[in-house]
This record gives sequence, C-alpha cells and structure tokens, in this order.
Amino acid sequence: MKQDKRPDVLPDAGSGQYESIPFSDDLFPIRINRDSVLTAQSGHAPITWHEQLEILIILEGQGVCVCDCRRIPCSTGDIILINPCEPHTVECDAGRLRYHCLMIDPSLYDRRDDICSIRYISAVTDRSVQFRSSIGDNARIRALLEDILDESLEQRTGYEMAIKGDILKLFAELFRNEPADEMHVRKPYEVDQLSPAMRYIAAHYASDITLADLAGVCCMNPSYFCRRFHALTGRTAMSYLNEYRLSKAQTLLVTTSRSVSEIAQTVGFSDSSYFTRVFRSVYGVSPSEARKKSGKKE
Repeated sequence: MKQDKRPDVLPDAGSGQYESIPFSDDLFPIRINRDSVLTAQSGHAPITWHEQLEILIILEGQGVCVCDCRRIPCSTGDIILINPCEPHTVECDAGRLRYHCLMIDPSLYDRRDDICSIRYISAVTDRSVQFRSSIGDNARIRALLEDILDESLEQRTGYEMAIKGDILKLFAELFRNEPADEMHVRKPYEVDQLSPAMRYIAAHYASDITLADLAGVCCMNPSYFCRRFHALTGRTAMSYLNEYRLSKAQTLLVTTSRSVSEIAQTVGFSDSSYFTRVFRSVYGVSPSEARKKSGKKE
C-alpha cells in the first residue's frame, strides 16, 4: 500500500495540510493512539486532512473539534467521527483534553468489488457521503469501538479478523444511525467553492471583513454566498468569522499576558465589551475567567 496515494478530489490547500499516516503493518492499516493529551496552553493541533477514517473517543475534559469548518463541542464520553479527507483540528477549552484516536485506512474496509463497498462504503471513501461528526449516545457503536480497543491491546489469535469484523459492523451502525432524510450527501467540490473565503479569513481575520469581501473572493454575489455557506457549514459566514477570531483569542489568553482589550483588538474585535459578550456566549465564561481556569495570571 502506498502511503502517499491521494484521492482524485482533494481539499483546497488552504483548508489544511495533508498528513500521511504511517502504519506499523501495511497489511493491517489501523492505527490507535491511546491517551492523547491536548492542553489549553498548547492551544490546538494544526489543521490537517488524510484519507483515513478517524474516530476520537473523549476520555476527559472539554474542547472543540473543528471538522470541515464546523465546530463541534466535545466533552467526556463523546465520540467524534472525522470523515476521510475532511480538514480538521482539535482545540482544548481549558485544562486538558484526553482522548483515544483511531485511524483506519480505506484499504482495510473498502474492497471496491463486493456488495458492502458497492452499496455503501465506497461512497464514504469517495466523499460523496459524509457521516455526522457527533455520534451521540449510541451504545452499539460505543461497544464496537471498545471491542476494537481491547482486541488491539490483547492481540489474541485472530484479533485482526475480529477487528475487521467490528469495523464492518461499525459502518453498518453508522449508516443506521443516520436518518435517511438527513444523510449528508454532497458533491466533493462544495467545500472547494468556499475555500477562498476560508483562506481570506485565515489571512485577514484581524482586519475589518465584510460579507461582500468574502463573497467577492469566491466570485459569488453576497446573497448566493450566504445561502451556500449556511447550507455547507450550518452557520452564517459572520458567525464562522467570529468563531475563528475567538479561537485565536483563546490561544492568546492562555499563552500571553496581553490584556483582554488588547487581545480583542489583535483578533479583529474593535469593541472589547462586544468581544467579551460574544466570547461568553460561545464558551460560557468571560475571557478573564477562561484565562484563570487555564492557570494563566492576568
């Protein structure tokens, strides 16, 4: 198996960095990182994407998983699914976030020539179908993941067959967990249409940004841009901009000694009182309280 093989349709380069996932055994390409830890001081992991299906099992703490421009809050007990080729990162709100991470290569579950692949799995690998990122309280999915973790740790005779069987059962449960009228079926280029706006926000978030600016870099009129952005991300472009600025502010709060008003200005909020209100509405605490929780002194 070639680790550098990439899919025909790629996320835009501005959406994150391609990550080649190494496996200890190319004949059995599954990787499990146990007890990964992210702290508030470290901010967030870099935005990356890869062909592998990734699943996070949150063991302790609170944070946010950003998947393809969608921000998904996560806390102890949650299960987060990251679809193949989906740009993503994980952020820690305060304290530390501890989780197990499973990465499964398509070559392990997508044969392309059997009924399971033809009817179901190939659509996931090809990005024409995406599962919801938040799994919710699904006891069967949780039990399958726990069995995969146990089998990989104990490595009893035939553990590879047991894990592969669990993975196929996992896909069955994922499809059943998605209501037919809510299945996220999309054309692969939808994210690419909006990626110029994402790149523009990443480069200019500290400056004044208008809806017309974002629509313009995507070569769309503002009305159509708003509809496409909301349909893809579930939020308005201005809400996404504010969330992006807040994530930058959160990192500055726990890694620098700058004042709250200075941080607000640095990330693009001209009014520090408005910045505090928006910060509290998203994170549930004020910027000063978030800094204190992280252990950083004013």
